[in-house]
Parts: sequence; C-alpha cells; structure tokens
Amino acid sequence: MLRHDTGGFAASSPPEGFDLKDFEEAGLRVVERRFAPKDLIFAPGDPDDQLYFLLSGVVRLYKIYGDYKEATTALLKDRGIFGKLSLVEGRWQDVFAEAVTEARVAAIQKAAIEQVVKTKPDFALKLFSSLSERLRQSDEVIESLLHREVSTRLATLLLNLGERFGREENGRVVIGVRMTHQDLANMIASTREAVSKVMSEFQREGFIETRNRRIVLLDTEALAERAAGPTGLV
Repeated sequence: MLRHDTGGFAASSPPEGFDLKDFEEAGLRVVERRFAPKDLIFAPGDPDDQLYFLLSGVVRLYKIYGDYKEATTALLKDRGIFGKLSLVEGRWQDVFAEAVTEARVAAIQKAAIEQVVKTKPDFALKLFSSLSERLRQSDEVIESLLHREVSTRLATLLLNLGERFGREENGRVVIGVRMTHQDLANMIASTREAVSKVMSEFQREGFIETRNRRIVLLDTEALAERAAGPTGLV
C-alpha cells in the first residue's frame, strides 16, 4: 500500500481495538441505524446531542457555501467517529453527514458518554485519542489547501484516497470509492471544470486511468512528485 504523507481529506480508523464493544462494555446505550448511499445522517440545524460511530461503510462530511456550492471536509471509513467532536452538548449541527456507500452508524448520547468518561479512564483514553485524530485530520485538510495550484491539490487528494481506500492490483492502486469530478472538486475547493482538465492531463501523462467508473493510480511516484511541486495560482 502507499506510504506517502498526503494530508487530510479522508479519515483513518480510530486506534486499534476501539470499537462498538467498548461502548457496550462501558454500559452505554447504542442506537444503530443503517443508511443507503446518499442518505443524510444529519444536517445543519439538527440537535448536537450525540456522537456518531461508523460501524461499516463510508460517510462524507460537507458544508454548503457561496451559491450553494459544496465543500467536502472529510471522508470517513469503517470505525470513524464523527459529529461535533466535543462531549459538551452544543445547540445544532453545522455540517452535513451523508452516506457514500451503504453504512451502519451507531449514535450515543453525549451526556451518557460524559458520565462514563469520569469513571473509566481506559475508555476515556481511547475515545480522546480518536477525537484528537479527527481534529488533526481537519487541520491537515486546511494545510493541504494552502497549495494553490489545482494539480498539486488534486495529486495530494488522489494519493490520500489511494492510501485510505485503495487496493493493490498488479502494482496499481484501485480506489475503492467511486468519485465523480465534481466530488473531487468539492474536496479541494476547486471547480469541476478545473478538475476535469487536470484529470485529463494526469491520464495523458500516464499517472492514472479510469476503470469501471473507478480511479486507478498507475504511477504513485509521479503523483507524489506533483503533490510536492511548487505552489501557484489556481
């Protein structure tokens, strides 16, 4: 698998061993729901009184800005924690959470978690490690966007998606999540037209190809060089 430091965009799994049984063993009541692709899990204005735990599947977090443009802030895969990353209940959610694939999600009341944290230090340590990882990834998203050139940002994103969601096939990396050019644009604060142009360039240069609506990374070293390249204007 890839070994390139690609920044944020897609969340890694929580620390090894942290899963649903930890909530159950702590005596926390867990409500599990299933979502189909494109189903909303929560939206801005929904109450901020729960943390969400992704049991399986892929979930996208995004915001709406400007003229109803979307900005994806994270992709979460199996066992990621999401929601407002604080145990203090706020008023409302301020982002959208949407299932990208079929997903199983557990919801746990923040008030109940707060009580358990006070009495079970091992559980508290695992939970806080997971929350810290999510916050770190959010910071890396912002840092990655400091690269102003679309090709640099897109190369960084493709490497990240390959690291998080890819599988190796004959020396190539197949990204396991179907992404449209608009999806990619939403993740690097660009436009579909700009992303389409750069994706065409990457295909001509032999960096990538598309197969059955999936992106295949053919030359990760060349993409890494592009991701580390000089910054420039969009």
